[in-house]
Amino acid sequence: MKKIGLWSFVFIILALGIFLALFFLKNGEASRQDYRLAKITKGSLKSIVTSTGTLNPINTVKVGSQVSGIIKEIYVDFNSTVEKGQVVALIDPAFYEAQVEQSQAQVQIAKTQLQESTKSITAAEAGIQSAEAQLTSSLATLKEAELRYERLSSLANRALVAKSDLDTALSRRDNAQASVKMAQSQIKSAKANLNRILAQEKGSEALIKQRKAMLNLAEIQLRYCTIKSPISGNVIERHVDVGQTVAASLQSPTLFTIAEDLSSMQVMADVSEADVGQIASGQQVEFTVDAFPEQKFKAQVRQIRNAATNIQNVVTYKIVADVKNDSLVLRPGMTANVNVITAEVDDVLMAPNAAFRFKPPGEAASSEKSRIPPIRERETYKYAVKKLGLDEEQCQAYEDIIRKAGEKIKQVYSLPEDQRDAVSAWRNYFTEIVRNLGQILKPEQSGVFREYLRELREWGDKRRQSKLRRAKVYILDKSGNPEAVDVLAGISNESQTQIVSEDIKEGDMVIIGLDLSGQSNNKKTNPFSSLMQRGR
Repeated sequence: MKKIGLWSFVFIILALGIFLALFFLKNGEASRQDYRLAKITKGSLKSIVTSTGTLNPINTVKVGSQVSGIIKEIYVDFNSTVEKGQVVALIDPAFYEAQVEQSQAQVQIAKTQLQESTKSITAAEAGIQSAEAQLTSSLATLKEAELRYERLSSLANRALVAKSDLDTALSRRDNAQASVKMAQSQIKSAKANLNRILAQEKGSEALIKQRKAMLNLAEIQLRYCTIKSPISGNVIERHVDVGQTVAASLQSPTLFTIAEDLSSMQVMADVSEADVGQIASGQQVEFTVDAFPEQKFKAQVRQIRNAATNIQNVVTYKIVADVKNDSLVLRPGMTANVNVITAEVDDVLMAPNAAFRFKPPGEAASSEKSRIPPIRERETYKYAVKKLGLDEEQCQAYEDIIRKAGEKIKQVYSLPEDQRDAVSAWRNYFTEIVRNLGQILKPEQSGVFREYLRELREWGDKRRQSKLRRAKVYILDKSGNPEAVDVLAGISNESQTQIVSEDIKEGDMVIIGLDLSGQSNNKKTNPFSSLMQRGR
């Protein structure tokens, strides 16, 4: 028993020693900062804009009725395939057939009236000719009476004829004059009658045109009783049944909805105003639908519409992408989970997004000062001085120009984040520097300055096209401390960002954060710690 107690005491002393060694070892390691690391990988990267949309046929036609009536026949149903001009329904035509027959009778009556007018015209023309002949005869009689009266009048002056004969000649002359006037009146009356009949003829011709127009309208309405498909496609909706009455008095009722071609469809998605600037026609689109969640479908952006939609102060723009649906598995109205591929690169280095956000302890507070070198040490300043050949007085003026423009940038960044416009501020910053730089140059420097401006524009264009921006990541040096590496960052997705650097290669480890658990993923875990945590 004493021997067992001795061994127990030795075991307790040994366990206590191991515990104290581990405790002090752990406290010693805790004095060193542990970091979480991630590996630089190589592969393909896509920058995407996500949204949700709806699948729709490219061209959908609502087939309606222009006449009212009872649906007598329906020749198609849901999902029926129809050709252009195919009869799809029939409205009872009995009422419209009766209207056609009535209009035909009215046209025939008007034609009969025209024929009667033609006959009356012939009779009126004959009356005019008869009146003109009567006038000719009356004129001849008048002439004869006037000659006789003149002859007897001269004889009466010499008392060679009786006065009664002279009176008789005078009476005959007056009668002849009255006959002439009567004949002239008859001619006028006959011509007036002819004009009246001619007017009646024109009225009959106009009446025929009116009746023919009414007949044409009745025939059109009769044809509208036969409903035909305006396009070739598929019936996706049917809104009427046989025996149903449709009323087209106020608006055309919809009978069928026909999609032109379901093998070619379109996705219509709403994109926020923050992302719409990244989207352009021709970009590739990948989307899924709830019916086939494991299958990805392809599309291509065709249009970005300018009309904005504002819902609860959220502004979106609608984009339209064309989809090939040769298998016909996609159906109108399906909800599409859309990914618009705004940029895509292959075989590039990629770093986790967390690596670009990491700042070593103690550096965050001084990061602004360390990131901005003195003006005369900046590469852009040195290049302008060398390119333009600035003297010391111009260098001092150029330095003052940059300093004043920088003060305006600081004022912008002193504003709350939701009130500052950093993009406009930096644009004004560079514009002001370039404009004021041109004012301090000498005449002989103007030619070099134009070349300098051209180089600036080319550099800006290349920078925008490559979508690269300056960034910084951290690696561990040989002593285990963070070491900053300047890189160029490219396109990014939810987890990875393209990285361009000569100092970093595939497989290198970058810091993505602090290991607050005290166990760095680049160090081996103490084999006794798990036992101690379980109370053993």
